[in-house]
Amino acid sequence: MPVAAVWAAILALRHALYDWGVLPSRRGALPTVVIGNVELGGTGKTPHVLDVAHRLQGLLGTGAVGILSRGYGRNTTGFLWVKDAETWRDSGDEPWMMQSREPSVAVAVCEDRLQGLERMASARPALRVVVLDDGMQHRALRPDVLVGLVGRPDAHTWQSLIPAGPLRDLPSRLKRCDHLVDTSGHHPQCSWASRTASAPPQRWAQGSSDEGASLRKPALLVTGISRPGRALEGAQQHAEVVAHAFYPDHHAFTQADVTHWLAWMKEAGISSLVTTEKDAVRLRPFEHALKGVDVWVLPLNLVWHTEARVQAFLESWTQTLPSQSKPPQ
Repeated sequence: MPVAAVWAAILALRHALYDWGVLPSRRGALPTVVIGNVELGGTGKTPHVLDVAHRLQGLLGTGAVGILSRGYGRNTTGFLWVKDAETWRDSGDEPWMMQSREPSVAVAVCEDRLQGLERMASARPALRVVVLDDGMQHRALRPDVLVGLVGRPDAHTWQSLIPAGPLRDLPSRLKRCDHLVDTSGHHPQCSWASRTASAPPQRWAQGSSDEGASLRKPALLVTGISRPGRALEGAQQHAEVVAHAFYPDHHAFTQADVTHWLAWMKEAGISSLVTTEKDAVRLRPFEHALKGVDVWVLPLNLVWHTEARVQAFLESWTQTLPSQSKPPQ
């Protein structure tokens, strides 16, 4: 708790310096929708980013929408188009997965969001809006629309800041959001509400799914995400999960990990393995080692409880956008 108090004071001072104009903050080279939270993962930022980007592209047309992420866990620095990355390690697992899910959306990574937006605007003049994955703490950028995701019901004071609790930023930051999204059903005061739901597993076969197949055998669940309990609940709806292996968020799987699973599965007489969509990105380098395993991927979909409100807002907001982006001067 004493460390959390110190961290709270540091955060309060940092935000005050931005609010007072002592530290510079400005709009980006392109209109932005920032989707973030004050929690340490688990609120579903990636599904919300994908959903909003998909809806915006439906309103503005193909090529008009981009996604910008920091690219957490990547082994590169600076600006990078995800399509130019050789492996997920160059861009981070989440941007790589988002590019796979939305191939017509221009996905980029850059730790400096302002620089990233300038590069995107300069290289893709057709872009009209960019959705930012987790840019809420990047105060140098002043977003056009700020959407905050709220999950945990008991984390609403500075006493819940790390290391005492699950918050990475002051909960008062949520008051600056244009819209709050209740992702857990515990915050009815939010203007929007949603939930993530696991779709039926798809067979992991050379990057394509066997739509006619279904998982009916006992399986091992492997995840490296922030809140694996939700993946376990989703997997149990579609498969008999007899055991699970939980790793930290963004865990870079190793050959030793795979060897351990294979040995256990052989001993237990199990031939099926289930993992999440994000984890499947990090398992791709071990595709040959898993050749004899029946691997299934658990997609995560977003379900809006307030879909009409979300769609109406996006339709109204897109009417205010410039007709065409211009390279920064």
